Amino acid sequence: MALEFVIVIAGVVIGFQIQAWAQDQEEKREEQAVLHRLLDESHEAIAYIDAEIATSVRSLNLLDQAVAALNSGTLGDLTQAEFVNGIWRSARYPALTPPRAVVDEIIAGGRIGLIEDPAIREALSRYQRSIDHYAQQLPYFRNLAEQPDQLGGAAFASVYRPDLPERRETRANFEMLASDDRFVREMTGSLYGQMAMISYRRAVRTSASNLCHAVAGDLERVCQASPMIMEVLPDPEDTAP
Repeated sequence: MALEFVIVIAGVVIGFQIQAWAQDQEEKREEQAVLHRLLDESHEAIAYIDAEIATSVRSLNLLDQAVAALNSGTLGDLTQAEFVNGIWRSARYPALTPPRAVVDEIIAGGRIGLIEDPAIREALSRYQRSIDHYAQQLPYFRNLAEQPDQLGGAAFASVYRPDLPERRETRANFEMLASDDRFVREMTGSLYGQMAMISYRRAVRTSASNLCHAVAGDLERVCQASPMIMEVLPDPEDTAP
């Protein structure tokens, strides 16, 4: 009887162990599947962020050229259209919305405990915080910015252009704007806001890259994110005559 009891208990214990092992294996398979999806999404996110940063840098350079023209009092090599296009970038603060379905599934869905590696959990948390931080800065800079036509008033005019898709063209009286101290001051100050938002975007990119490398290392895959080397504004010495 005692031997039978021991056999029954041993069978129960072994059964629990087998069940625990099977559950552990299932959780590991699920973790690996999630991490592979997370790595693929991080590649997409980095490509998106890089494209957005490149667009922001081009916009900043256009704005910088327009501001330089205002401060010098002459358009120089800029055309009227390039000048108007440049100053219109002063109030442009777009959102940053990289692909994040997997990130949301892990964090909002309470599945972060599925990931064993603490380095990946930390990288994921930092990436999420960097995106949230960027979104939190947008209202401040958007509220601070004034539209150029509101600042310049009568110096701007909309002309009907049936040959254009938007059916209108905005024109600006450069001489009036260059002599308007408040307009020149506000446009010059807008450079700071645009550069600040680019720095926030680069912070998101850095955290996305860190996440990518952390996940890739665990999966023994390669993170496809290349180092980001991007000059925000040209060095004055490079543009000096």
